[in-house]
Amino acid sequence: MSSVITSSVISSLKFLATVLPICAVGVIGAEFIVALGWIDRIAWIACPLTSAGNLKNECGASFLTAFLSPAAANSMLVRYHESGVISRRELLIAAIVNTFPGIMMHWKTMLPVALPLIGVFALIYYALLVLVGLIKTMLALLIGRLFLDAADPIVSEAHTSKVVPKSGFWDNLVVSVKRSQKTILHIIYATVPITFVMFLLINAGFFNHLNKGLGFLTAYIPLCPEALSIVVTRIVSNIGAFTIAGNLLYAGNVTGRDVVLSLLIGNVLASGVNIRYLIPYYFGIFGPRLGIQVLSISMGMRIVIMIGLILVLFALWV
Repeated sequence: MSSVITSSVISSLKFLATVLPICAVGVIGAEFIVALGWIDRIAWIACPLTSAGNLKNECGASFLTAFLSPAAANSMLVRYHESGVISRRELLIAAIVNTFPGIMMHWKTMLPVALPLIGVFALIYYALLVLVGLIKTMLALLIGRLFLDAADPIVSEAHTSKVVPKSGFWDNLVVSVKRSQKTILHIIYATVPITFVMFLLINAGFFNHLNKGLGFLTAYIPLCPEALSIVVTRIVSNIGAFTIAGNLLYAGNVTGRDVVLSLLIGNVLASGVNIRYLIPYYFGIFGPRLGIQVLSISMGMRIVIMIGLILVLFALWV
């Protein structure tokens, strides 16, 4: 038991050492770009996106930031919400939209491993994941178009002009750090305990049992037995699934269609297991109440869209 606790503490510290600095930079960055009056200067880049979903300029700036750091981008949204710049509903929609850049940038960790192993089918798999993310983003923007008021009385320009101080670069930075302290402390208080609990469950073997419990689902998947091994492995390991798929493909035991569909199905089933890492992330940034809403809506939309795509591929790709 003591070894489980020790491992959990070490894992939690490593995770927090990675996530918390990024969140802090995101919160300070949100204050800083507002203080410098940069919102309106860069908003035109994401203007088509924000206009389509009735989102404010701040959401567009957050979306652009998500290409560099999704955690920093979402921390910006939290800061804007706490400042009264965006509403709770707008935060939820913008947070879902912010998931798309993360999916786009996933190629940096996936394709260098997958391409040598499964070749062109890695590109097809990646393209389908991007398609799922794009559909989810379009649906989120449609919801914003329907349920957000374009003439919201909370006007971003008014907020910007109100908070921009007449001072220099470093003075603005100091002010931004001071204004961010409360939000950063809130993130720390929420993230630390939930992170430790999740790693305690991981090291106690809870998610290993959950993974085994999902194994029965493979009996209902219409793929060859060899391809089912890819599905099961993908639940546990992305790289492991690519390795097994590459070996089976090279040996001629599976087709490219089998590989792509197996990876997609495994991706869906892995959602239940991957929640162990997503809960500390979302709860830490958004807090427990908002975090569970953002996580549930985003993951739910992704799973439904991906299942629909898989069914279409089964019907059309023969």
